[in-house]
Amino acid sequence: MQKVLWLVAAWALIIVGLLIMPLPIPVPLIGAVPLMVGLALLTTHSKMARRALQYTRHRLEWLSHAFERFAHRMPVMVRVMIRRTRPHAFVRHKRMRDKGPESQTADTPK
Repeated sequence: MQKVLWLVAAWALIIVGLLIMPLPIPVPLIGAVPLMVGLALLTTHSKMARRALQYTRHRLEWLSHAFERFAHRMPVMVRVMIRRTRPHAFVRHKRMRDKGPESQTADTPK
């Protein structure tokens, strides 16, 4: 029950952040804070959401750079989320897949 409440709160923050983002408020990018906190809550309590965000950061390099650029201005929870969703695992997996199974069997001693 508690996990469901955290997920509902996370989605509510994400929606609020997306709604506030385009408003002409004097503080620029004020909607980014609830959006990022909502993503942090969501990725903390959902493995699927964390992997989806990691995959999205892998596919959209500009988004990954934007996350890294604003990380130092965000709360600790958001910085942890940014660190946990770095797309390095996808790069490592692609490198291992490109290497092929023949080179993996050649490295193992018989």
